[in-house]
Amino acid sequence: MIAQFGGPGAPGAPGPAAGLPVPARLRPVTTAGRGDWLPGALRLAPGSLLWEPDGGVGGASVELATATTIPAPGNRPGKHGTLVDLVTPDGRFELEMDPVLFGMSQELVAEEAAKRNGSAADPGAF
Repeated sequence: MIAQFGGPGAPGAPGPAAGLPVPARLRPVTTAGRGDWLPGALRLAPGSLLWEPDGGVGGASVELATATTIPAPGNRPGKHGTLVDLVTPDGRFELEMDPVLFGMSQELVAEEAAKRNGSAADPGAF
């Protein structure tokens, strides 16, 4: 289920390689409340966990690699999965994804970026 890195962005090759997109819905959370769910996909690449809206969907891409997970009021299983509450430089969001899988995805892209930059990732930093 997690993308594997390789191809043109493999070690020694220029630029990062993104894996296949993982469908995921995202919605903004503002002081006025929760926005509408936006269909889109996560694209994993070394150092990047980018959510992009589907074609024709209003909304901007949001980088989630360094997003902070905030506690959610209780476990809220939904029809399509569990929600992850996030804070990013672009604002607050809810992502429809299992929180453990999201955390593992953040670790994966950080570790792959560290490998390609020639430094070891600190597993305790997550």
